[in-house]
Amino acid sequence: MRILKRALPLWGAFFVVFSLPVYSQCGSDLALEPVTVAYVYDGDTVRLSDGRHVRLIGLNAPEVAKNGAGEPFSDAAAARLEALLQRGDVFLALGEEPQDHYQRWLGYLYVNQQLVAEQLIREGLAFHIALPPNVQFLDCLKQAERDAAKAARGLWRTSPWRDVTQLSQRDVGFKLVKGRVSLVKAVRAGWILELDGLLALKISRSIGDDLWVGGDINALEGKLVYVRGWVRPKRSSAPSHYLPWSMTLSHKSHILFSALGLVE
Repeated sequence: MRILKRALPLWGAFFVVFSLPVYSQCGSDLALEPVTVAYVYDGDTVRLSDGRHVRLIGLNAPEVAKNGAGEPFSDAAAARLEALLQRGDVFLALGEEPQDHYQRWLGYLYVNQQLVAEQLIREGLAFHIALPPNVQFLDCLKQAERDAAKAARGLWRTSPWRDVTQLSQRDVGFKLVKGRVSLVKAVRAGWILELDGLLALKISRSIGDDLWVGGDINALEGKLVYVRGWVRPKRSSAPSHYLPWSMTLSHKSHILFSALGLVE
């Protein structure tokens, strides 16, 4: 494995805290393929010795430095992933949807019968994400994140929830944001929740029909909600009435009504 040559200012103290074993709760009935990891790009993407790029399913790690400073704990996440992958034989299980639109392979990596994504999330080095149809271990990974949040590990040492009113033009990509529902709109494809009149949360009919069972979506007006996903700024060519930012909800587990209580 090629070891990343980066300065890791937070890693020394962090590694001591998490040097104790964390046992896996996410089992696997998937077909596992033995693989060799040649390079670790960051906390959620690797290259195999056969040239395949693999994006780990179920988590999103902080972005490493590219043209500027990396996100908090990005170096720690990459270093921890490297360390885990050197503990034993590595196995890959591809997701139900095996590739994304970047032509990366989507899969789960196991070492010593332990799901690597679970440990990174449990140690507070990544957030859980759910991108259907690859949601086999969603409940397990949500629980791993709850454990990290309650113990204030890593990314949860301070609250990662960013208030929508504090977003800036630099705030693009995967974010955890919170805001009050200022308006509920029914559209052909589903619904749009406007948060503080700044962010348009797009909810498809398939997710919304499952999410609002037995409830009135209009009752959400004025409620504080917590959502996670990819924040996108308004395009310069967009109509003037469009809000400055948008986010598309990929799974019902990505909207919460309290910081730790998931909508079920």
